[in-house]
Amino acid sequence: MVKIGRNAPCPCGSGKKYKKCCLSPQQKKKPSSVKKQRFIPVYTELDQLSNSVVDLINENKLDEAEAVSRELLTEYPDQVDGFNRLAMVYEARGEKGKAAEYYRKAHRFALSNEGFDKASADWFLSEAKRMESEK
Repeated sequence: MVKIGRNAPCPCGSGKKYKKCCLSPQQKKKPSSVKKQRFIPVYTELDQLSNSVVDLINENKLDEAEAVSRELLTEYPDQVDGFNRLAMVYEARGEKGKAAEYYRKAHRFALSNEGFDKASADWFLSEAKRMESEK
């Protein structure tokens, strides 16, 4: 079984990070050797901004979603979210070529930065290939 990274896109297709979507409560728990503490999820500004793009896409506010995605690229250049979200915006617009381009950028980013396992990086590449096959 392939382990999915917490920061990888959720395999369910929601567009949210795995840790903010389908990561099971058991997987979120600390090892038993760690003192039990009350877990309160912390949503950073990055998380909120990134997830707002998904909401805007779902509301068909694609120009706003693109603007927020570009803001992600500017404000958080050390995160993959801007590339991934722009790919999602272009996919929603039916611009498969541009979507593939940004999924490939996300793939290259994931390969060249720590915190991404091979499966996460490969997911971006598979999305790029899917977009190219649908052109």
